[in-house]
Amino acid sequence: MAEAAVEVATMKVAQVPAPGQDFQIVERDLPKAGAGEVRIKVQACGVCHSDALTKEGSWPGIQYPRIPGHEVVGLVDEAGAGVSASVGMGDTTTRAANAGAATSEIATIAEFRASATTEDIRST
Repeated sequence: MAEAAVEVATMKVAQVPAPGQDFQIVERDLPKAGAGEVRIKVQACGVCHSDALTKEGSWPGIQYPRIPGHEVVGLVDEAGAGVSASVGMGDTTTRAANAGAATSEIATIAEFRASATTEDIRST
């Protein structure tokens, strides 16, 4: 019996392959949202000074290839187990600029605008 091929969803990303090199547009597997996390389909991404330092290799100890851009706005397109019912598919959201890569600190745009600092932004 022939096995059916399972198609893996992919996404396009702009990555820095190595310190000081130009961006490359590549396809990567689309990650699944883990428990307590949401996946955001990015609509816009800011590039700040830390991204420029990342591109040039000025941050010690980071690994390449690297996908810069941690200031994003987009739509929630998947929620992992345990995510609050107040977070809905298609909600416009932002990822907190100070959130680590392994966290899911998000807030709706209204919450983001109402916050005095990014420390006030927490997923519910």
